[in-house]
Amino acid sequence: MIAAQIAAVREELLRRPSGLVRHVERVLDEALRLARRWNADPERLELAVWGHDLFRAEPPAAQIRLAGEVGVEIDADSREYPVLLHGPIAAVVLRERFGVTDEEALLAVRDHTAGLAHMSLLAKILLISDKIESKKRKGVPQLAEVRRLARRDLDTAILCWADWRWTQEARERYRTQSTHWRARRGWVEEHHRDIAMPGRVSVQAFAAAARREGLVPPTG
Repeated sequence: MIAAQIAAVREELLRRPSGLVRHVERVLDEALRLARRWNADPERLELAVWGHDLFRAEPPAAQIRLAGEVGVEIDADSREYPVLLHGPIAAVVLRERFGVTDEEALLAVRDHTAGLAHMSLLAKILLISDKIESKKRKGVPQLAEVRRLARRDLDTAILCWADWRWTQEARERYRTQSTHWRARRGWVEEHHRDIAMPGRVSVQAFAAAARREGLVPPTG
């Protein structure tokens, strides 16, 4: 059954703009490499990869309309940046139109843009593969380092990518997505537990320091 689902979703994705198709193919290449490294199910991962950007090319007004049609919540972040809706929309469509019932694959698709504090292996691989594919890391040495790290420590690679993204958004004066900030905070806490680091700076102290430096995280 999963092979048929992969074929159907891939056929649908191939109707999208060629640049998007090439991006997904590059993501698939990265994801399958990481699947071999971390012993993840390659078929389930391939299904998620082909489906994750089905609606990425839709213009903002269409993202809002589609979200309303399929029952996806439109929060303050996604109202300002409707592109954030493309993962949640795709997850609903994969379930309802393509008959995908694999909850891990659906959640990986839903959350691949910003991530969650707690993700499955499948979701982690999709998220980081989407960020480090060859075109995105071209000329960005930080992403090349994240890619190398992902083969040794997937969780730390995701955290490093999150920090890079946060500093980029601050530098460009973009609004940081609240969901991503909460996810990053969870990843930091988990990282500190894993390596037993004492005396971690509190969230409040960190936020105060960020404000002093002009790097203001969201309050959510």
